[in-house]
Amino acid sequence: MSSERRSDVVRRPSVSVIMPTYNRCDVVERTLQHLIAQDYPSELIEVLVCDNSGDGTPAMVERLGARGAPAIRLVASNERLPAVKRNQGLALAEGDLVLFMNDDVWLRPDAIARHVATHIAHVGPIAVLGHVEQSEQMPDTAFLKWYRPFAYDLIAGCRGSAVPYRYFWSMNLSLPRQVMLDRQLIFHEDWANIGHEDVELGYRWDRAGYPVIYQPDAWGEHFHPHDLDSACRLQYSVGRGLRDLQVLIPEPGLLERYGAFSFASSPRAVLRGLARKSLFNRLTVPPLKYVLGRRDRPNRVAEWSYWKILLHYTDRGFREQPPRYPHPVRTISGRAA
Repeated sequence: MSSERRSDVVRRPSVSVIMPTYNRCDVVERTLQHLIAQDYPSELIEVLVCDNSGDGTPAMVERLGARGAPAIRLVASNERLPAVKRNQGLALAEGDLVLFMNDDVWLRPDAIARHVATHIAHVGPIAVLGHVEQSEQMPDTAFLKWYRPFAYDLIAGCRGSAVPYRYFWSMNLSLPRQVMLDRQLIFHEDWANIGHEDVELGYRWDRAGYPVIYQPDAWGEHFHPHDLDSACRLQYSVGRGLRDLQVLIPEPGLLERYGAFSFASSPRAVLRGLARKSLFNRLTVPPLKYVLGRRDRPNRVAEWSYWKILLHYTDRGFREQPPRYPHPVRTISGRAA
């Protein structure tokens, strides 16, 4: 390597990619192949796969890691919660920046370089939110043609600008590692259900005075072929997790934002919620879900109904999860903050 090239590499920040996973060997291998193909200097990238799988994931990670660059390491874990596994990866990371990813997001070759460039362009610590779009490689079903689990359309006009903390989504999100450690801005670990740990951290990141910058050019595609049944199960889990989020983020509009019904919401939200419950409830949703789940082609009625059905399961999960009570945010060393 020429002295000019070495100097260029030294000036660039190193990046630790932290990715929790569980029993998704084939998908994770493709995710890692996209990371291997990044056009950022491979010697400045390390990948930490935080894994509690019982399938072939550990052997696959070690096989790819033997290639040498970028460094790919298995972080074996006995933990179920992605929040805990992300913190385990953070404790072992050595990069100047950490990039948190879902195990099913396949990055474009320039994605890491785009993350880095956005950090360099700003004065002071920032979080960089990359873009994630549904993969065109998923099955061609009526539901998947409609399904967009991430509301990036709501921030489409915010390229290069700060967005609210509720978009602090860890499927494609980079932060300065040392700031996270010095300020104890790590993932809260005491969750009854999987989900929302990134939004809760975003709330604390925002309160600490640090912005979240949306960079849509740091692009990845999401490969998780849900059907209506599995998406309903996911929304039910989202609803259950709102009990924790309600404790940790004391904002009056929180439940309204996520679609859980509450008489404390705005009058408009209450009226809409009551109308929705009259049409989509325990009696009507199961047969409607059965019919819509077997459609081959989308239509306007089906697309209007999909989201109402998903909101039914969000609200149901919230109702059926017992209330949670204030609990401390744990630091990376295990002490209460």
